[in-house]
Amino acid sequence: MIKIFSQVLAALTLGFLASNVWANGDIQVKDAWVQAAPPGVKVMAAYLEIKNNGKQQQVLTGVSSPAFGKIEIHRSVIQGNVARMDHLKELTIPANASVLLQQGGLHLMLMDVKKPLASGDQVPLAFIFGNGEKIAATAIVRSGKMEGMGEGGTMDHSGHGGHKH
Repeated sequence: MIKIFSQVLAALTLGFLASNVWANGDIQVKDAWVQAAPPGVKVMAAYLEIKNNGKQQQVLTGVSSPAFGKIEIHRSVIQGNVARMDHLKELTIPANASVLLQQGGLHLMLMDVKKPLASGDQVPLAFIFGNGEKIAATAIVRSGKMEGMGEGGTMDHSGHGGHKH
């Protein structure tokens, strides 16, 4: 009986992790992932969806992780032929809506990586909202070339020294 219970519990846990959805109250963090980068790279990017199932807007005011020294919310902007990153102090998630953080748009800049990350690694993230709510989530490191990415599946973040704050 204990063996069957343990197997059922393990299956439920794996099912939850496979769905890659973390929720707390009205907010859900879905499909969080980090683009793998070569060793020595100190800046990475994370992508995900934040869904607000509530009747009031929510404001993401910060994100942290023990795997990185600093995490900022950024938006990719193209003006003419010049691409740049704007740092956002907060991100509003409207009521009954989702905000997608994806390549070429909104994303999380993961700075000062503490140790090399390989494909399949899990990165703990803590999302902090203006109302004091905190949501813990895990992003999976993915390798390979993604749409809109450079050679080797990495994104060029070398120009982040000139982003707007």
